Amino acid sequence: MGGRYSKGFTILETMLFLAITGALVVALLVGVTGSINTQRYRDSIVSLKTLLQDQYSELGNVYNDRSGSWKCENSATTVEVSDGTSQLRGQSDCVILGRYISINNSDITLATVTGYAPIGARSSGTDVEILQSDYTLGISDVDITTTQLEWGTRIAWPISGPNQRPAGTPRSIAILLVRSPTSGITYTFTSDSVPDIQSVNNSTLEAMLVEGSNIPGQGARRLCVDSAGLAPNAQQAVFINAFTTNASGIETRSNEMGDADAC
Repeated sequence: MGGRYSKGFTILETMLFLAITGALVVALLVGVTGSINTQRYRDSIVSLKTLLQDQYSELGNVYNDRSGSWKCENSATTVEVSDGTSQLRGQSDCVILGRYISINNSDITLATVTGYAPIGARSSGTDVEILQSDYTLGISDVDITTTQLEWGTRIAWPISGPNQRPAGTPRSIAILLVRSPTSGITYTFTSDSVPDIQSVNNSTLEAMLVEGSNIPGQGARRLCVDSAGLAPNAQQAVFINAFTTNASGIETRSNEMGDADAC
């Protein structure tokens, strides 16, 4: 008589198969999750760069969405009134001069910069000197908007180079884009002093109007983007070139590009 043979897997073979399959699934999920998080990190950097570039377009378009119930005071601030002293758009004593951007870790605030110039005040000098001497600068309350960096990322200091700070040091930056009413040239200024948007006034803005590659002033700035755990080895930044006058001066950079600072 021939022996009996049963077809199938033993318990040991089944357990081994399940263990190998589970390990492969886990490895696949880890790899997919890592790829997704890396892409999210890259998207957050592109979004920040695009947001900053868009501010130059906003300034160039000079879009004014205020209603007819507002007026601009000699402090260059806009206020809503109901006493009949409101000013129609295009007929106020203020002009739209720029955009103000503040970034505190991951929180971003965007606002329009207005300027008030007394009639007949026309000094000579550079564009910046005329802005300082002839105009009172302020923030319009009409269209202040807030947003955040995507996917929980935040701006950070370089961890090596002349502007380095210890890893994890909170970072804030104020960016002022202002277009000269005399030449039409757009200038970019930055500062590490970032007050609450409601406290920004002429003194705050004029302190940023420093000619030359200084800080505050027109110096290059490297905004490292901390992935907040999304991509632990990611080291990229949004770079503001010195003396930037348009959107092309805003770039994304990695540590391999030879900059003095590194993220």
